[in-house]
Amino acid sequence: MSRYDYCRILVTEIAIADTQSLLGRLFEGTFQQRTLTVGDIEVEVRRNPDGRDDGVPCNDFVRWPVQIEIEPNTPHGEAAMVETVSRALEALWNAKAQAVAACDFEDELPWNGGIQRLRPSGTE
Repeated sequence: MSRYDYCRILVTEIAIADTQSLLGRLFEGTFQQRTLTVGDIEVEVRRNPDGRDDGVPCNDFVRWPVQIEIEPNTPHGEAAMVETVSRALEALWNAKAQAVAACDFEDELPWNGGIQRLRPSGTE
């Protein structure tokens, strides 16, 4: 297994349908149900099974209501994972959503996958 074989992005402050619309425009594609194919990568947007969607703000990102799963569908897709995840994160942040990536290559993503946007440097 490669460190680039999977990434999960947890999102709040944007609905699932709006997330799909945003990512569809960003990657110039159409979702087939919950999945968008971007070259050698698949992007799936769905409800986070561990998430909260009760209208109460939640600072624990693992409980945010929207989950995006990004996986290469060919071995060549791994080479594009950092760029694809980075573009998705930046688009979500520009749309005023909060988003944090959870993957083995967070250190290669903007804001360390978004965690530095939530926590000031040097705090845990």
